[in-house]
Amino acid sequence: MEWAILLGLALIAAVLVALPARSAVARAVDAPADDEVTRLAAERDRLLAELREFDDDAAAGRISADDRSAGRRALAPGLRAVTEALRALGGREDVA
Repeated sequence: MEWAILLGLALIAAVLVALPARSAVARAVDAPADDEVTRLAAERDRLLAELREFDDDAAAGRISADDRSAGRRALAPGLRAVTEALRALGGREDVA
């Protein structure tokens, strides 16, 4: 009977010791996803800034409307890929 009590206490202690370690592992697993979301969000912001720059340059007459359209068409696939990746990771996809 004493062995059963000691075994029960040992199991409870093992579970209590293992729980914080498991949550640390879970945080370590989630960290790369958070880093990826941050990287993708920064890339999205950079692409959006380039799109705004094309618009500003065209409005100021520094580039033609055709150059503006070509530049926007060149950036669109990258922006679409980044946005889809953010959606897949559950990150922010709103446009600021």
